[in-house]
Amino acid sequence: MEIDTIISNIKEMLVERGDNIDEFEEHERDIEREDFYNDSRILEFHTSNTTIIFCMAKKLRKNILDELKSYSDNITKFITKYNNKKNIVLIFNNDVISAPILQQLNKYDKLLQKNEGMLQYFYTKQLLFNPTKHEYVPKHMKLTDQEEINKLSETYMIKSKLHLPLINHNDIIAKWLGLKQGDIVKIIRNNKNSGIYYYYRCCI
Repeated sequence: MEIDTIISNIKEMLVERGDNIDEFEEHERDIEREDFYNDSRILEFHTSNTTIIFCMAKKLRKNILDELKSYSDNITKFITKYNNKKNIVLIFNNDVISAPILQQLNKYDKLLQKNEGMLQYFYTKQLLFNPTKHEYVPKHMKLTDQEEINKLSETYMIKSKLHLPLINHNDIIAKWLGLKQGDIVKIIRNNKNSGIYYYYRCCI
């Protein structure tokens, strides 16, 4: 079933981010597959760092957006309600999302980022494949070691991370890795003639 592929890819994505997915796996095994598509209740799952919320029916999408709006003045209450996870991933169906809703989602993402978290959304069609496994996509690694980031700045004499080539936070690889604005990603390529080489991009 399509939903099995989606769930499998979500797990791979979260493991790449460093999440422990044991709780997610235990919970999702007990859920009937058709329940993911119903409009009666939101399904939520948790990893060590993330809450994943399936709201694929329009009614449920509206419900979760209304809920976010009600907590916009105190986003920590929303975090507390959803198992104290500061990283929230929303799964939508493939209906086009209007510009005002996108603006709302960006607003809530910024609120969560102020609390060291983030809000992301994915359409189901974006989760039918793992983009990092495509043969033409080089290895991408989010830099988390501050020493490596400092060394990069010194080596290339970069005064601002924004002087690096850029990657948009809505780029599918950036979303997959959970990049926030200001994060640096290391890209590894293997050339038959020159061997392995690296380059870097800053997320905007």
